[in-house]
This record gives sequence, structure tokens and C-alpha cells, in this order.
Amino acid sequence: MNKHSEIIDVAIQDDKLLLSEQLITMLSAKPGDRINIGYSNRDGKLTPIIYVDNEGNKLNKNGSVSFRGKQKDFLGQFGSCFWATNKDGSIELEGNGVPIYTDVKKAVEAYITKEIILDTNYNITKINNYEF
Repeated sequence: MNKHSEIIDVAIQDDKLLLSEQLITMLSAKPGDRINIGYSNRDGKLTPIIYVDNEGNKLNKNGSVSFRGKQKDFLGQFGSCFWATNKDGSIELEGNGVPIYTDVKKAVEAYITKEIILDTNYNITKINNYEF
């Protein structure tokens, strides 16, 4: 049995994040609020967290937030879909472990070999012999 609910709280799609109504309620957010993704070090493991602040991207009426470039690439290392959990006042995101790639060559190599090397900050540093 899956430890997560059937409802995914965050999904990376194209150049945006799609947030579930449940997560929007957890955040006490409304359209126009700014949503941000940060990272905390919990027990030696880098964990994505989501929160409302003045620095993030605007939440649209349809529950989406613009999300591209390095932000998307970094979060995408944790997965393409996420479940939210409130832990000690922070809303942590647990990814499905299926990284997304914006570079087709990286995606193909990862799919073919499944050999991905992470550095100590959980950044993908090498897929096979293709370093970045």
C-alpha cells in the first residue's frame, strides 16, 4: 500500500507548478499570493519546502505558479510529483523520485542506463559520462 494519498499536491508541468486545492489550503494561500520553494537540511538530507512569501511567484486562479529555469531544474532532481506534509510548522515536499530533465540528451542517457550520480547536496552532477 502506498504511504501517500492518491492526490498529488504538487506537479511540475512545462514551466509551472500545479498545486492541489488541499496544498493551497495548507498554505492558507489565495490567488495573487506569492509561492516559494526553499530547501531545508533535515537529518542530513536536503528537503524541499513550500511557503508563501513576498519573493515567490504569483499563485494563479487555476492553482498554478510560474516555475522555470534553475528553480525547476533543481526541484526536478527530487521528482516530478510531490506530496506535502506539515512537519514542525514547515510544509515539506516529498518527491516521487523520478527526476525531470530539461536537456533531452541527459534524459535519454538517464533512461538508458539509470546511472545518476549525486553530489553531497543532492545535485545531479553526472549521468554516465555526461557531466554538468
